[in-house]
Amino acid sequence: MSEGLATTLRKEGIGAFSGIGADAEPLARASDIAEFRAAYAKLKGGEWDAGKWQGYRLRFGVYGQLQPGVHMIRIKVPGGILPFDWARCVAEANRRWAGQHIHVSTRQDLQIYFVKPDDVADCLEFLAEAGLTTREACGNTIRNLTSCHLSGVCPREHVDAGAVADRLARAWIRHPLAQHMPRKFKSTVSGCETDCASSHIHDLGLVATWKDGKPGFKVYAGGGTGGQPVAATLVADFVTEDELPAAMEALLRLHQRYSNRRDRNKARLKFVNQRFGAEKFRALFEEAFADTRKLAQRPWPALDWRKGDASAPEPASPGGIVAARDGSEAVVVHQGLGLFTSDEIDALVTLAEKAGARELRTTRDQNFVIVGLKQDAVAGVVAGVRALGFDVENHVGDVPNVVSCPGTSTCGIGITNSQAFGGTIQALVKDYAPKPNVTVKISGCQNGCGLHHVADFGFRGMGKKVEGRNAPHYQLYIGGDERVVGAIGLSGPVVPARLAEDTLKLLLDGYRDGRNGEEGVRDWALRIGKDGIRELVKPIQGRVNAADEGLFFDFGHDWEFTPPAGRSPECAAGTLDDDLQKDLADDALINLDRALAAGTDDLAGRFADAGYRAAAQRLRIRAGLPGEETDTDEQVASTLRMAYGAEADVIAALERIDAARNGVVGASLREALAYWIDLAEEQVAKPVSFGGFDMGALGDSDSVVASLLKTGS
Repeated sequence: MSEGLATTLRKEGIGAFSGIGADAEPLARASDIAEFRAAYAKLKGGEWDAGKWQGYRLRFGVYGQLQPGVHMIRIKVPGGILPFDWARCVAEANRRWAGQHIHVSTRQDLQIYFVKPDDVADCLEFLAEAGLTTREACGNTIRNLTSCHLSGVCPREHVDAGAVADRLARAWIRHPLAQHMPRKFKSTVSGCETDCASSHIHDLGLVATWKDGKPGFKVYAGGGTGGQPVAATLVADFVTEDELPAAMEALLRLHQRYSNRRDRNKARLKFVNQRFGAEKFRALFEEAFADTRKLAQRPWPALDWRKGDASAPEPASPGGIVAARDGSEAVVVHQGLGLFTSDEIDALVTLAEKAGARELRTTRDQNFVIVGLKQDAVAGVVAGVRALGFDVENHVGDVPNVVSCPGTSTCGIGITNSQAFGGTIQALVKDYAPKPNVTVKISGCQNGCGLHHVADFGFRGMGKKVEGRNAPHYQLYIGGDERVVGAIGLSGPVVPARLAEDTLKLLLDGYRDGRNGEEGVRDWALRIGKDGIRELVKPIQGRVNAADEGLFFDFGHDWEFTPPAGRSPECAAGTLDDDLQKDLADDALINLDRALAAGTDDLAGRFADAGYRAAAQRLRIRAGLPGEETDTDEQVASTLRMAYGAEADVIAALERIDAARNGVVGASLREALAYWIDLAEEQVAKPVSFGGFDMGALGDSDSVVASLLKTGS
């Protein structure tokens, strides 16, 4: 958050964050760029260290790369809705400051690479001027909200899921609650019960539906893949559209309250779901949701609902020419692994504009969709797309549905070059007759950005030794399904990367020859089990020979494989505690205003207590006596009186907020809290002048503060 937000809120009100009398929050703000430039100057001037800068730049979508001295910049495309001017802007930004390719990610973002640190601010400003943002595309934030790959087009949909995702993204960007969460928060929206957006693998998944003649959403929460896949829990059978912000807020507050801040590997919301179990997790959501519904939310204009045509064919990914529900048509543009040059995107936009299309869409399987075409323009667009070197399906399966994360082509924690492997198997997957829409997904490490868990055939990069030497390998996953809750692929054997293509061929042949009738990959895999899968790929194990030097070189690499020991994943970068407490204090002040406006004194008191504790924690951190979250109010106050006893303004503010918290809920409480938060901000900005404490002078005192100072508890 910007410095001095609490002061701004106290003086100017809360509209920008509460939704009271506020218009939609813009994705891009000039103030974001000014803030970023000021922060970078602090890094260059030595005021900030690398750790503080890392957490900060990640919130602006700026990632480190495997290659030193350059950055990847992730550009958010909420719901995958990509206006033509945005596409041209990204192409030009890539041309000016980045490398060869623009990458369409599995979260519908656009990513550019090899941007020099000194060029980042100029690049972000150029994007922002066109309305594009990188804000909260990375870090412990609400990541890009995704949707069905044919949102706004599919005849089956009840509502445009992309529009819902875009609206929620704008509702939460810059909100202090979502700047320093325990870990990232991934959300998606499906336009109908087909659930093409894969609600079950997300922290929050919304599925449009109808109930008792009314439109609304099912709410799934606490799902995720990565090293420990967890299926989302259905926490609400039905919520109305105007309740969506409150439902999302409830889950964010559960994440802040219960997720693990000590172990970054166990800090996702899925671990809260796992720890409490589905029944208790749902009860916690219902309790939090009941509270957030009492508070004002952003205005929510009614969405355009319809009864989806359930008889329409279920969308196959990626798709070719799609007849849209509104009589227009869409063309899915396929390019291997979602890699496009600036010139290619410019040419694609020019083609679409001349044909009278409405916009582009990015898809979760790394393609573009040209939407809003008149029927008589489609043939010319398809011919033009193919002339540019891209594919358009004539029938399902005549383009390979292979998805991959970047892996070690750019990723600092990648283990294998998943992208190079994905390029190698394109021909093998294309026109696979037994299952023409077969999906193959590849991740370069256990984090699963390539979504290998939910593919027909998934590959997860890892390192393993062959007779004492490190070699790149892939763990197999078979029979995953993106659209079925809990349908995670069966884990199979581990094979050397250089033999992974032959392994896939054995699996494809095994399914072709061993399926029963029209049996799907998942049912086939469950029927033959892990033993059957292991038997299918047994010939590969006989080819693992240390004399084969090729086993020790990954796809696309001309150096011997070395596992990425010691690399810290930037996606799990920590949060500086003062930054966290600052945002929690601001969030509490916002919510105190909301509670007062709603006349809910119990919630107002709760938020006032939270704001008091957060600002007090900032003061304790500054004094070098942070204590524990479980400290009582008496312990907190005693620490502050000991540390700041000579500073009359601090003690006076402490007494004021203490009296207000024990008095009648109202304007005096609000003013006391705002003043307390502002005072903490001013104190933290001052140079630390504490001379330390003489522990011996405390003697054998058993006072609360003596115990706190001596033992920290």
